[in-house]
Amino acid sequence: MRFKELDELARKDETPEERIYHDQRRTELRAALYAGIAIRDAREEAGLSQTELAARIGIAQSALSRIEAGRANLTLGTLQRVTDALGVSLTLGVGSHEVAIPAA
Repeated sequence: MRFKELDELARKDETPEERIYHDQRRTELRAALYAGIAIRDAREEAGLSQTELAARIGIAQSALSRIEAGRANLTLGTLQRVTDALGVSLTLGVGSHEVAIPAA
């Protein structure tokens, strides 16, 4: 059975409110995962280990591991410290508005 089929089966008895909640939660989880992948890719392109980047931004390696796995609720401050440490810009988009924050 494919995931989509299993997911549909598991969600067939959801109320409309439960469906909205679960859809919102999936969107949040997807965003965290994509951010984590982008951070990992940038770290690897910079030739840094998790331990090295974590030390540069003042967090534990295990915390960086959670960020890269999409299991952490990132703040804008943490994102900016990461991008500054990697020497890359941070681009934020909200709807049709986009802001690029250059690396320090």
